[in-house]
Amino acid sequence: MTSSAEITCAVCGQPAEESTSALCGECDRPFHLNPRNDVDGRDCGEVWVDEQFLSLRFACFTCLRPDADARSGRPSGRGEATASESSEPPVGKQH
Repeated sequence: MTSSAEITCAVCGQPAEESTSALCGECDRPFHLNPRNDVDGRDCGEVWVDEQFLSLRFACFTCLRPDADARSGRPSGRGEATASESSEPPVGKQH
């Protein structure tokens, strides 16, 4: 009998099932993604059609909304310095 590894959502930190999660195309971490609109479920990211490559793209809210992480003081989890730790403001902000 094989045991599946516990999947933890990179956005909310709650356990996630493999059938209701996806891997972020930016940070390669798992996040909650409900694959059906007719069933209630948690979404901690989005999926959309990339019209250039005709493929599905997946991204977690941490990567899609990095400004929300900076406002909340949460680290993004991508090894980047937050605005308060950096000596320069983020690109496009007060330059």
